[in-house]
Amino acid sequence: MYSPRSVDQLHVGAVYYPEQWPEGNWEKDAENMARAGITTVRLAEFAWHKFEPIEGKYEFDWLTRALAVFERHGIGAILCTPTPTYPAWLHRKYPDIHQVRSNGQIKEFGQRQDACKNHAGYREHAMRITELVTKQFGNHPIVVAWQTDNELGCHGTARCYCANCEREFQTWLSKRFGGDIARLNDAWGTTFWSQEYNDFSEISVPRDTADRTSPAGQNPGLALDFYRFSSDVQVSFNRDLATIIRKNSPSRPVTHNLMGGFTHINYFHLAADLDVVSWDNYPFFQPQVAHLPPAPLSHDLMRGLKRKNVWIMEEGAGAGGWDRFFPTPEPGRMRLWAFQAIARGADFVSFFRWRSARYGTEQYWHGIVPHHGKPEARYEEVRRLTSDAKRITDELGGSELRSDVAIIYDYDSLWALDIQPHSMKGISYHEVASDYASAFGRLGIMADIIPADGDFTGYKLVVAPVQHVTEPGFAARLTAYVKTGGVAVIGARSSVKDTENAIHEAELPAGLSEVAGCTVADYDAFSFLSDESVAVTDTNGNRDVAHHLAELLHPAPSAATVLTYEGRYYSGRTAAVRNAYGSGTCYLLGTYLDAKGLQSFLRQPLADASVSAAESLDPAIETTVRTKGTATYRFYLNHDTVTKSVVVKKGGRELLSGAAVAESIQIAPLDVVIVREN
Repeated sequence: MYSPRSVDQLHVGAVYYPEQWPEGNWEKDAENMARAGITTVRLAEFAWHKFEPIEGKYEFDWLTRALAVFERHGIGAILCTPTPTYPAWLHRKYPDIHQVRSNGQIKEFGQRQDACKNHAGYREHAMRITELVTKQFGNHPIVVAWQTDNELGCHGTARCYCANCEREFQTWLSKRFGGDIARLNDAWGTTFWSQEYNDFSEISVPRDTADRTSPAGQNPGLALDFYRFSSDVQVSFNRDLATIIRKNSPSRPVTHNLMGGFTHINYFHLAADLDVVSWDNYPFFQPQVAHLPPAPLSHDLMRGLKRKNVWIMEEGAGAGGWDRFFPTPEPGRMRLWAFQAIARGADFVSFFRWRSARYGTEQYWHGIVPHHGKPEARYEEVRRLTSDAKRITDELGGSELRSDVAIIYDYDSLWALDIQPHSMKGISYHEVASDYASAFGRLGIMADIIPADGDFTGYKLVVAPVQHVTEPGFAARLTAYVKTGGVAVIGARSSVKDTENAIHEAELPAGLSEVAGCTVADYDAFSFLSDESVAVTDTNGNRDVAHHLAELLHPAPSAATVLTYEGRYYSGRTAAVRNAYGSGTCYLLGTYLDAKGLQSFLRQPLADASVSAAESLDPAIETTVRTKGTATYRFYLNHDTVTKSVVVKKGGRELLSGAAVAESIQIAPLDVVIVREN
């Protein structure tokens, strides 16, 4: 059974909803779970009404009986606070409990996360039910962990524009600016369009304006601060839940199921109040291109939030969908995606859901077993996975991932580009960062994801994909890192804005021009041009398409041009520079390249940093490394539907088969090979 004492082992779980099935089904479901090797179930995140059918009337016996069923079958439970779906009686008690969109439209009862977290009545009732549930089950012998709420901010619910939020936003701003409205006016530049405020009470949340939907028609400083405030509201709510859990169940770890590439909450801030990060992994949301591995950024970001291994609280088990559904993953793909998660730092993989729902919005979100509950193909695939996990857990349990390469992931920059996405196609910070992570992956390198205020020491190469917003100390810290021997790559449109989303007065990249060895003379967006109209060429004549925009760089005498533009009026102008600075090297790339283009561009910075890159890795093969002590475990995952022959980095013993590995291996379609290297 999964327990807090065995968190350094590999486990496989499932999400289960006993309240959604007749009680007579529970025993058979638990029996089938145990036979499949399921060690843990997650329960009760949507069961508020089941716990409290009438205000002040509580019913806990149903969950007590369900836990007894799982206990008989040796299955542990992760319980949740039932706060994401409030009951209808609470909605009737507080008609204004709902969230409001930026256009003033209310979000009606019937979804998840649809209550405003600044509504005093909701907050009071949410904390009360959390107090009672955690006190009732906090010391239950099979409860091994707690999950706060469920997918905070999902479905566009991280930002609310109601009157409650407006009042709280005004208070938040007053604290941020020390109660000095003149400081706010100066920081936001409110003299523009006569937007000066005499008092914080005059400030509105950034609702839709006369000709623009929020935030496009708003002051950029106001919009960015509202995004920060909205994130802080979710972080504060999670912190309050975690505090109650720790009081009533002090020996159990606290987690929350984050959503990988979801961008409306600063996950570094949210993760600070968790013991372990868990997240929901649905690779079928990503474009499935020519059997390439799903983009690794979400895996690496979730692991980077606490620089620790993670749990997958929801892993796609079949086709997902509500009114429409995605294609069903071919047999073997579910197991492979689970192994990708393990290869990138997951110690626990829990599938969503155990049994496909007969009722409600998620009828077509398919589980491990179909609606009828009888085990079929996906069940057998899970059995194979749990058998694999048992076989390798003694070796991999307690192992971790280390990297010489870091990618900076900065929510302020991400939000600033959401507010002003530059080109007609729009620059997505997350997609740019994802392209870097994918490029490194194709070179056989796994990057750590760190915040902009994180520690750069210990890394040989640090990449800032789009450090659009820079706080005062960032340039000094990155400069010191390079000067003392580090290698840095700075992406286009970096150090353009200050922390209040105002453009720096200094030449761009502000504060970084010396270490980067260049200034930005001008820039051009490809707004009405196809991306193929501008390209970049390296010193060997290799060509890659430029995307979104071009910064025309003016190199310093110390810098060398490494990429040149081809196309438009600036053909022959510098697109990227390499600058030796102190004991290190800095690159500035003045445009955006896709993962393939970045794969070529990054080879030279990696060589400067003495980081080994794969020479000719098959695009369908993903490789990662977990280490424990002196042991090195290298994963080779074949995302293609044909067998691949792969030259191994180093020989050793294959964990799943026990076979010796010398120079090369054959990897079956949608399969994985794990080599403990000699």
